[in-house]
Parts: sequence; structure tokens; C-alpha cells
Amino acid sequence: MNLQTRIYEKQGDLSGSEKEIIQGLLSSAKENSQLSLKDLSKKLYVSESAIFRLCKKLGLSGYSELKFELSAASSIKNHPNTNFVKEMADLTANTIKQFEARNLTNFYIDVQTAKTIYLYSTGWQQELLASYISKELFLIGKQTVLLPSALDELKMRGQFFKKGDMLWTISYSGNNTAVVNELKKLSLIGDEIKMVSLTKMGSNDLATISDYSFFFQTIDFSYQTDGSKPKSCFSPAYILIDLLINGYFDWQQKKG
Repeated sequence: MNLQTRIYEKQGDLSGSEKEIIQGLLSSAKENSQLSLKDLSKKLYVSESAIFRLCKKLGLSGYSELKFELSAASSIKNHPNTNFVKEMADLTANTIKQFEARNLTNFYIDVQTAKTIYLYSTGWQQELLASYISKELFLIGKQTVLLPSALDELKMRGQFFKKGDMLWTISYSGNNTAVVNELKKLSLIGDEIKMVSLTKMGSNDLATISDYSFFFQTIDFSYQTDGSKPKSCFSPAYILIDLLINGYFDWQQKKG
């Protein structure tokens, strides 16, 4: 698991100051990989212990492994994705094909009967997706509540979920252990609430415990910043959301 993947999986658990440290680390990954812990802490204006705690939170053994991961990140060559348009077209077609192959009647019924739809996300891109879903659901008359990414917020709100509520969880990997464990506790409520997951394509723990699981793929943009992996495009996820919302509207119209 590379450094970027670790960061994606732990985004929901990171504090604002830890995210700033990560930005500083990745902005000059090659240079930072050659610094001692003392020199790096001075450069980033943080304590050595703050960097060490971040290493542990990301699942790294210590600063030496962080230096190795930074070096690996900086070695990624700047090869533009010259097939971006074709990949986007292919993923769009594939997303539509998978959507059309599913029978979503029960999902639509649960969306319709849901008194309140809660949305919880585990990172910045996921927060944007959750906000988009919330607005789209609002436009078709559903009451939604956007939960902050902090795990404590999910724990607190979980005490007040009522029968008929629905919880959407948007996670890139779907394997955030702390989030999955908390959702497992909520699932003990039984049929009180319906759980929906939106994650990247592939088997993951979150999808396993959800009543309805939806998957999206990402592609790399043509550009990337020095010392970091190419930025991911989440357009296929937005296309999937549009298909789900429009599908629900069409189902309502046909049902009368």
C-alpha cells in the first residue's frame, strides 16, 4: 500500500493540522525524503512528535518508513495520460451498462419511504460527492442531513437514527476499519435503518455490511504535480449518482 492510498483511507480520521503536514510532505516529496526528522519538523513548523504521530496514524512503522514512502512518491514519472478522453468515454459507457443491469426497485422503495437520509463521508472528494447527493435528493423532495467527516459525529448521530431512516456512506476504499466497525454497531439496530455504500470498484468491507452497494471507478487526469501521483477524476461517480437519482424519479413517474 503506497503513501497516497494510506492517506485516502485515513482522511476521515485526520485533523486539520495533520492534513496540512501531509500537504507539506507531498509538495516537495523528493526533498523531504532526504531530510532528518529534526530538519523536516523545522521546515514544516511542527514538532517531531506531531510527525511521528502522523506516521503511526497512517500505519507506518516510523519516520524511516515515511522517508521511504516519500522517496517512492517522488520517483513517479510524469507520464501524461494521453488516453483520458477514451478512458472517460469507456468508463461512462460501463457505468451506464452496470446501472441498467441492476434491478433497483427495492432500493427506490426504501429511498421513497426514508424519513431522513443521512450522508457520511470519509475524505475531501467524498465530502463533495455527499454534498452533491444531498442537493440532488433535496430537489426530489427528500430530507437529507450531511454529517461531518469526524467519526465522533457518526457515533453521536447514530444514537438518534430512527426506523425508516437511511444512511449513505461514501468512502474511497470502503475499508476504513474504524468507520466499518461503527457501522456494524449501527447495523445491530436491525431493520430500523437502511445502509447504502458508495465506494470505488472492488470488494470491500463497507459494501459487505451495506443493504445497497454502489461502485464507481476513477481515472487519472493528464496532468500531475511534481512529486505526487496523477490526480484522480471522479466524474464516473457523479454520473452514477445522476443515474440513480434520475432512475428514482422515472420509477416514481411510472408507479404513479
